[in-house]
Amino acid sequence: MTRPSWASDVGATAAVAAFSLAVAAGYARVFSGWDFLRDMIVVIVVGHGAGLLLRRRAISSWIAVPLGAVAVVWTIAALFYPDTFAWGLPTSATWDLFQAELTGVREQFSTAVAPVVYGAGWDVLAAIGIGLAVLLADVFAFRAMARAETLVPGGVLFVFVGAVGDDRLRITLTIVLVGVGVATTAVLRAYHQPSAQRSTSSVRLRRTWPAVIATALIVAIAAGFVGPRLPGADAAPLYETRGRGGGVTEVVSPLVDIRSRLTNRSDNELFRVRADFESYWRSSALPDFDGTTWRLPERPLQSADSTLAAPRTGAVELRQQIEIVGLGGSLVPAAPDPFQATGPDDLRWVAETSTLVTVDDELETGDLIDVVSASPRFEPAALSAATSVDAGDPIYTSLPDDLPDVVADTAAEVTAGTTTAYDAARTLQNWFQTEFDYSLDVQSGHGNNAIETFLRDRIGYCEQFAGTFAAMMRTLGHPSRVAVGFTSGTEVMQGTYSVLGRNAHAWPEVWFDGLGWVAFEPTPGRGAPGAENYTGLAAQQDTTTSEDAGDTGDDAGVPPTTIARTPDDGPVDLNIPDEFADPTGGDPTTDTTATADRSDTRGRWALVVLLLGAVVAAPPLVRRLRDRSSRHSPERQLARLWSHSLTSLAEAGVPVAASRTPLEIAAATADHFPIVARPVSLLADAVTTATYRPEGAAGYEDVGTYGSSTMRNCRNWAKQIERAVHDSASLPDRVRRYFTDWG
Repeated sequence: MTRPSWASDVGATAAVAAFSLAVAAGYARVFSGWDFLRDMIVVIVVGHGAGLLLRRRAISSWIAVPLGAVAVVWTIAALFYPDTFAWGLPTSATWDLFQAELTGVREQFSTAVAPVVYGAGWDVLAAIGIGLAVLLADVFAFRAMARAETLVPGGVLFVFVGAVGDDRLRITLTIVLVGVGVATTAVLRAYHQPSAQRSTSSVRLRRTWPAVIATALIVAIAAGFVGPRLPGADAAPLYETRGRGGGVTEVVSPLVDIRSRLTNRSDNELFRVRADFESYWRSSALPDFDGTTWRLPERPLQSADSTLAAPRTGAVELRQQIEIVGLGGSLVPAAPDPFQATGPDDLRWVAETSTLVTVDDELETGDLIDVVSASPRFEPAALSAATSVDAGDPIYTSLPDDLPDVVADTAAEVTAGTTTAYDAARTLQNWFQTEFDYSLDVQSGHGNNAIETFLRDRIGYCEQFAGTFAAMMRTLGHPSRVAVGFTSGTEVMQGTYSVLGRNAHAWPEVWFDGLGWVAFEPTPGRGAPGAENYTGLAAQQDTTTSEDAGDTGDDAGVPPTTIARTPDDGPVDLNIPDEFADPTGGDPTTDTTATADRSDTRGRWALVVLLLGAVVAAPPLVRRLRDRSSRHSPERQLARLWSHSLTSLAEAGVPVAASRTPLEIAAATADHFPIVARPVSLLADAVTTATYRPEGAAGYEDVGTYGSSTMRNCRNWAKQIERAVHDSASLPDRVRRYFTDWG
């Protein structure tokens, strides 16, 4: 087969690249914003461009495909790891960084909930996905001579991304993909015509491109309108692909899958607190860090009927009554540090982790728990004078052997020059507050790879801030832990605070000998009430509503918990499930009026689209119906063909006066429009013969030796005349003829 021209090859490559771009746009369902699109465009251009150049150089597939893959791999490495290159080539450092990020993504993948931040390995994974789709599409389209099959790799990637992504632009992106796919298939079909037919096919494609685009638009819009309305389109998935975690034996921390809770429960009221003054409401403190998770260790329970602990010296007594609204689980939030509590009969206390729990039943709406806390008040001078060495258990200073060196190195660098534990904690807190950005568009995680990524990208939310702060303090030799709970909430009446899902939060606590656990606040935009004196931060929290914040939520959360009891009320293991259904079992409140308005708007647009589609489809449909109705009589068929041809010839400037015979019109056509002289002459001969034969057009439909008939030949000649006239017309005339020629 003759090699395609440069123009034809470039056009076909551009069509396939356009489909790859439509696939890449689908990443909008897993990333916030559109920052990803620039990098994806670079990968697409390099992948398809390399394929085009290698084809034009007539390089064998055995060499061209690996070279194309190398070009894509080099491009991805250059985009995301340019600092690790040497002499323009990736190094072992490139591979090490890639492996570290890929490990982080693998650890987060089962619990990740879209949207994720475009970075921290997710960006590289996205580029690899689109790179594979580009390479396979290019091989299918131009090496395997495929047409619609070319769309399969990108289509599979698009579906997978949709399965793990959210609903952002779901219908719009699908419409774009379907429309571009239809157009790409049409271009490839013309591109792969045999060499003898390629020129004719190219002319045909140029002539019909408006119809191709119109068809692609109609199909895409119809798919976008019909698909979401098919039975079962809004049903729950047979298999949930987003935000899945392990079983209760794997997920052992209240910090797991926080992002899922934030997204789904932002404005649900969890509990109310009637208190003397506001505070952070702590649910538990997590001391056990294995490099992957901060967790609750196995510790004995004690009854909550007696005094829980001795009140701190210098603390302020804080009485509070917690009324459960929709919290669920087993952890009871209370102001630090509880020393008295009354509530359900199964209420227990874990002294070492400051945890109030119910062991028989989960918290239910209406439960009341009365707590008296010794709200700590610290003076900077006392903290500066105190040491921070021994919290009574090595669990508070232990670190995993494989903790990345960057954690200790960064902690030492940031706190260089400090002389006390308090100075180190305050310096580290201020560094996080000023040098890092707060964002919910990152994945939950506080293990080794998550910490390393967080320190590099300097963006995260309270889970990363609290976990990284605590780990860094431990590298300095100071006991620390991560507290989980809630910010104070909104004061709905004097002394009553309404705490929502968006108020869920995590913060670090550092041990000071002789003083106890002291809370710090590294998360930007947050400040604990009562701690202003020593943290230097005003009390503050997220007070936006779902309308203000796009229904995203505030901070890290404390999911419902279950208690796995051991015999005789011995040590317990708090296993935290990874599901975050609304414990009230209720459906979220919706605005039915707004929903109805949106439905009406969609219905009106759908009607407009259907009407436009009907207008576009009407002319060819009517022509087809009229053609079929005239086939009952050969004479009628022949008369219709000749009449329609005369109309077309007249538009091309051929004199077709009624006084002229068919043969005279054929002669005039040879003078005025010679490109169709032959089909007009043949059709005129057939019309003249049928006019003067005694039997008329009888026998014109009989199939001859070569499988054709006179009538079929006449139809082909008429089509040739119509096609030539159409090609010679200007674009406005073509559009006019399409909608006015009903014959």
